Parts: sequence; structure tokens; C-alpha cells
Amino acid sequence: MIRTAILTAVAALAITAPAHAGSVRVALAGKSPAQVEAEVTKAAKTVCFRETRSETLALEAYTRCVKATTEVAMGTLATAQIPSASTMAAN
Repeated sequence: MIRTAILTAVAALAITAPAHAGSVRVALAGKSPAQVEAEVTKAAKTVCFRETRSETLALEAYTRCVKATTEVAMGTLATAQIPSASTMAAN
């Protein structure tokens, strides 16, 4: 099982093409799916605040950034937890 996830946010989601922003580690060991999502959202808020505070429409950019970052991180986590065909064949 994956024990940590690295959350990477996208800068300026509201205005321009995505750019690499920052990252925060989120510990996953021993947490329920709801706790993991809450931790990912909290980390997204931290990263997105740093990356959108100088935007013209900062609140809108921040809100979009948090939503998109959380969705991408949770999707990446779900994909990482699905065993691949080669892993299943090895068992």
C-alpha cells in the first residue's frame, strides 16, 4: 500500500496553462479514505494559497486550484492502488 502521497498543485489554473507549483507530503498510513481526502484537501489549500495569492482574482483562482488539485491527487492515488495486470499475474 502506498504510505505517502505527494500532492502537486498547478499554478494559475484560472488564467494560463498549468505550471509546476509546489508540493506537500501527505501521510496515508492507517487513515480511512475520508481522512485521506481531508488531508489531501488541506494540503491542496496550503499549496494553492501560496500559488494563487498574487492572482488578480485570487479567491476564484484559489477555489479552482483546490478543487482541481484535490481531484487530480485523489485520482492519482486511486490509480496507484489498482493492481496492474503484471502484479495480479505474479500472485
